[in-house]
Amino acid sequence: MTKLIIEILRKSKQTLSIAESCTGGLLSYQFTKINGVSDIFIGSVVSYQNIAKSKMLNIESSLIDVYSPYSREVVDAMLNGIIELTDSTFAIATSGLASGSSFKNIKVGTVFIGIKKKNMQSVIIKNEFEGKREEVQLAASIAAVELFYRILTK
Repeated sequence: MTKLIIEILRKSKQTLSIAESCTGGLLSYQFTKINGVSDIFIGSVVSYQNIAKSKMLNIESSLIDVYSPYSREVVDAMLNGIIELTDSTFAIATSGLASGSSFKNIKVGTVFIGIKKKNMQSVIIKNEFEGKREEVQLAASIAAVELFYRILTK
């Protein structure tokens, strides 16, 4: 599916950037492991800690404090931040709890995945994955690719 996404973006001369938190670079790897991806892939930011979200993606710390780093609102800000940083046509963002213990009312396995086209409204989906940390990370990165494909081909 990733190869199909790359081909669609290449043919339409569109680009992609990614902002990741809980997937820790695994989502970007789904694309960068494909030869020729540099035609469409501008880059990614793995903003794991809140300070990275604030400094690298220009997200107000008050937004993170109010909604939590594992929220729809922060994923939306991540999408906007990576598009502004890279000027890409599309962005994908992930944030959630891959392991540990629940945070406020967010249970482990909860991952928000967002897709945005520049100057359009974001699509953000809340997912609840099961399994160990690595399983949640992999499931989230695969779900992000699938969501982007569905949006891109709709």
